[in-house]
Amino acid sequence: MAPELLSGYRSPFDGRSGDELPIVSAGFVITNSEVGAGAWSVTPRVVMQVCTNGLTMPMDVMRAVHIGAKHDEGVVSWSEETERKELAVITSKTADAVRTFLSREYVEAKLREIQAAAGKPVAEPTKTIEHVTKTLKISNETKETILAHFIRGGQITAGGVMQAVTSTAQTLTDADQAAALEALALPALAAAAAHG
Repeated sequence: MAPELLSGYRSPFDGRSGDELPIVSAGFVITNSEVGAGAWSVTPRVVMQVCTNGLTMPMDVMRAVHIGAKHDEGVVSWSEETERKELAVITSKTADAVRTFLSREYVEAKLREIQAAAGKPVAEPTKTIEHVTKTLKISNETKETILAHFIRGGQITAGGVMQAVTSTAQTLTDADQAAALEALALPALAAAAAHG
């Protein structure tokens, strides 16, 4: 439950109220390098029921290099046993990360951190959105959509800016661009809270 974070918020998609639907669900995003870097990651994420906005927390990402990556250079030829043990460590670390990211304690702690900045009022919405999008290098076209979502969301706070960024991410047709914009939601929250 995140009643403080969703208080006064309306879904820009259908007008449902965050006061009536203050529920969030824990989850995570798994990514894998497709460019030969041999790394993959698990990033925690929460989804707001009222609008299905996703909020990733990249500051807590668990990143690992998988077996397919280049091993330390040198004269040692790594055995199958070494590779098996390396995979076992990665698997165990991933299970620990997932267990943490899905725990009530983790989600509640993150929500408290977010709520501390989210309630800060935004006195000049247009200037704040301009500042946030310029700071985060978000395109003018996307800036206009964020401003429209901010206004429709009705939450004239730094948290409303965060919500506008995550709801705008849902409107993008390119999955990579949507994920990249969603990852900017917490930096947008911080920039909006600092700007006022």
